Amino acid sequence: MTNSQPLPEWIGGRTFTLRESDGCGVKRRRTTGKDLHTPSRGIRVPWGIEQDLECRIRPILEVTPGGIASHSTAAMLWGIPLPPWLAGGFAVHVSRVAVKSPPWRAGVAGHHTRFKAGEVVRLNGMPVTSPLRTWLDLAAMLDLDDLVAAGDFLVCEHDRIFGPRREPLVPLTAIKEAVNHEFHRRGIVKAKEAAELIRIGADSPPETRIRLALERAGLPVATLNFVVVDLEGHYVSWPDLAFPQWKLAIEYDGAHHLSGRQQDIDSARDKLMKRLGWRQLRITKDMLDADGDMAVVALAKEALHAQGWNGPLTPR
Repeated sequence: MTNSQPLPEWIGGRTFTLRESDGCGVKRRRTTGKDLHTPSRGIRVPWGIEQDLECRIRPILEVTPGGIASHSTAAMLWGIPLPPWLAGGFAVHVSRVAVKSPPWRAGVAGHHTRFKAGEVVRLNGMPVTSPLRTWLDLAAMLDLDDLVAAGDFLVCEHDRIFGPRREPLVPLTAIKEAVNHEFHRRGIVKAKEAAELIRIGADSPPETRIRLALERAGLPVATLNFVVVDLEGHYVSWPDLAFPQWKLAIEYDGAHHLSGRQQDIDSARDKLMKRLGWRQLRITKDMLDADGDMAVVALAKEALHAQGWNGPLTPR
């Protein structure tokens, strides 16, 4: 049987190219075994294995001369957040310079384009569009709010007493400069609008969504990366969104806030914030999903009024 011969350890249990199996002395007949499937010509994948995104992309780039991981594929490699409908796609986006034809093979979304200096870099040995170029390419794929969330991720930076220091992948100034020098790129009008909405300090797409909803509703501009301290100057909290003038803190509670230990920590912090005159408003995924952002805006307005803000309660 064709699958009776064990594959060499070097290529066993992962996606490999026929060039790799040839180099290991594996007969081509072995690569047609029922324990392997062919997602694209020249590539074999053992059935039933789990592998990360990089292991899936690398072989495709190896069999695509001049191929560069781009668009949503590059975004996932950089960790840029994408909406589920795009992050869950199976096609690998590969670009080549415009003088060559776009890649054409099963499982690949091919593009041909032109690259400026610095727009193609090496990431773990693979050619990938730079974070900035990736964001510009995403402008043709994402809606405005998702594009802002991707930009917020790129420019985010903070240095807190908990967790590692976070450095921006792209300075905000670089994004604004880039959109001002682009004219004919698909999605550039949207990218220019998004660049004006990107803010430094948002840690997740839900935080971006909350911020944008509050700003569009006419609420005061929230402060990001704000640190609440006690009377002795000790750090107390780093709220996701803060309104220091009215001592209102808004927190987005993701899945990790459901654990008993985290809930105890949150409860203790809430009590301390209350003693300092701060009001805490916690937003959950269910609240965001239930009726768009209307409930979040209404709760934020109510909380701000309770803290002394005299803005309008009715929608703008």
